[in-house]
Amino acid sequence: MEQKAIFDDFANKYDSWFDTPVGSKVKELELDLLLGLVKPQQGLNMLEVGIGTGLFAMELGKRGIEIVGIDPSEKMREIANKRGFDVRYGVGEQIPFPDNTFDVVLSMSSMEFSREPDLFVSEMTRVAKPNGTVVVAVLNLWSTYGISRRVRGIFRRSFFNDVHFYAYGELGGLLSRHLTGVEVSSSVFINPSPPQWLLRRANSLEVFGRKHLKQFGALLVGAGRKVN
Repeated sequence: MEQKAIFDDFANKYDSWFDTPVGSKVKELELDLLLGLVKPQQGLNMLEVGIGTGLFAMELGKRGIEIVGIDPSEKMREIANKRGFDVRYGVGEQIPFPDNTFDVVLSMSSMEFSREPDLFVSEMTRVAKPNGTVVVAVLNLWSTYGISRRVRGIFRRSFFNDVHFYAYGELGGLLSRHLTGVEVSSSVFINPSPPQWLLRRANSLEVFGRKHLKQFGALLVGAGRKVN
């Protein structure tokens, strides 16, 4: 029997934050970075590890890439299935697909919950085709979002207490043990509750941050290729 996954209690509320002014901007910025790394196009296939409700998969799918997903949360899978995705139970440490299956393997804010991140990335690499792309996005230890969540966790229990936040160099080192041509960038340089004037300048700050402050964006994203 499947264990009750951590996101089951939040499945119906998960997407609603992305409908807020801040959440909508965060989604826009994160998606822009993902598109540049995933490079979705007609004829490619992708596995999303921890697909959740399929929120980002929907946007990537609009660009022509075929997407299947795995997720440990039954309620998240139900929502993603209703959105038209083929989603099955699975975790990053034991991906239920054969070797060399996908052109792209993506994990979006999922590896933070893994106690075996090397195995997690190894499994993602295993199911990628030779020279395929592996993309891993995680919460940044040294961002305003990461610091705020850890401070709140001191005073109030939340699932972020069980999350491993990653530093820029840590993510790069982990991916480099399994992939070649690894690059790490980040997204979202506004704070969790930005004033309106800062929210209006989020895109300009994003351009500056990705060039000069990529160690500090709220979402770290690393990508590399599977060795032939």
